[in-house]
Amino acid sequence: MENIVSKAQNYAAEKTNEILSNAVAQAYEDGYRDGYKDREEEIPVDLRGNQTEYIDLGLPSGTLWAKDYEMENGRITHLPYCETTELNLPTEEQWKELFETCEWRNTFINGNANGIQFIGLNGNCIKFSYERFYEGYTKNYGRDYGTYFWLKDADDAREKKAGLICKDNTFNTARMYMGYRLPIRLVR
Repeated sequence: MENIVSKAQNYAAEKTNEILSNAVAQAYEDGYRDGYKDREEEIPVDLRGNQTEYIDLGLPSGTLWAKDYEMENGRITHLPYCETTELNLPTEEQWKELFETCEWRNTFINGNANGIQFIGLNGNCIKFSYERFYEGYTKNYGRDYGTYFWLKDADDAREKKAGLICKDNTFNTARMYMGYRLPIRLVR
């Protein structure tokens, strides 16, 4: 005959496993439903671990721009185009909307222009510092001229679209060799 202590332990083990299994299954169902609901309502969710902060500039398209360039270990990330294809790069249209819609002004450090600040319709702002790009592993001092950053480009050409901010306060789109390593600015 089995003693009551042994029966109680077996019963508790069975019930505990059942309760934990049900709780985990319910958490999974709830998370799945919440994620599906957010997608249906187009609620933006940052799946990159909150590494990138986005700023709402009040643009007509609703585009949110990253507050800064992509960084790794406190340094601006420079990538060849082929390593950016899965990222949310801005399109040429989003780039044009930014400089055509926002107010902009130069930023300075020690009396020297070091970038451009875009001020959105709602008063929020982002800054593009003048950054160099790399031709292979050789630094190109393009920042003396302004800055380039990759734009989304579906063309199969070896030269890809890049946003260009010139120090003479002009904004444009350029074609850059896809093997150059440019800074990355994301949108959502």
